[in-house]
Amino acid sequence: SNITASVWNCYFVDTNGGARTITLPNSGLIKGDTIRFFDLRKTFDSNALTVARNSKRIQGDTSNLTVNTEGAAFELVWHSDSYGWRIFSI
Repeated sequence: SNITASVWNCYFVDTNGGARTITLPNSGLIKGDTIRFFDLRKTFDSNALTVARNSKRIQGDTSNLTVNTEGAAFELVWHSDSYGWRIFSI
């Protein structure tokens, strides 16, 4: 099911049954807070993961992040309200 992520967690996301949305937290964030995501069954290419920004920026943009690359694994790190969540590693 769709969930709201918590910092310092790893999410092994299974989209085999359909696309999923994971919403980022929007309060209590501290610079350096991290969240990791993994395409558990390598199905992001057929059923995308949407990372909903929850009013905060992702990569400095005001759009949700859609991940549709099979086998994707990535880490988001919180910087600030000005820059938002940054992709730290892929």
